[in-house]
Amino acid sequence: MSTPILLVVIIGSVLGVALLVFAIARGRGKGAGASGGLCPGCRRAMRPEWPRCMFCGWMPVARLEFVLGPLTGQVIELREDVTTVGSVVGNSIVLADPAVSRKHAGIRRMEGGYELADLGSTNGIYVNGHRLPKKNLAPGDVIRVGNSECVFRPQ
Repeated sequence: MSTPILLVVIIGSVLGVALLVFAIARGRGKGAGASGGLCPGCRRAMRPEWPRCMFCGWMPVARLEFVLGPLTGQVIELREDVTTVGSVVGNSIVLADPAVSRKHAGIRRMEGGYELADLGSTNGIYVNGHRLPKKNLAPGDVIRVGNSECVFRPQ
């Protein structure tokens, strides 16, 4: 084989390997979400329209980021189908606050979202400054229970 042809083959091979490495590196770190990707649970491919992984059942969980009150700075994931908030042990989230009822509020995971409901508390629940008995939560909603405030983050 002549030298110029050998040189073209070597350069072409190096460029091909570089493109392959770039494509693999670019694909890493993409989780499941609106654009699809790999399931963080089993690392299998997920379709963008799947609310949960069809292989292992993994599902993205919402979070409450506390910005005011005894849990300020803490982030709590809503992993259960129903998360209860109150002032006594036995609730999923316990707030040591005299303005919080024993069983104050509940957050229920539903198909396509989360619903916050007052469970008959004395002081009620507030979402974005409005007292409501029940609310389908939206990203960024500010929830106030007693003297605590948290921000709802769906994923």
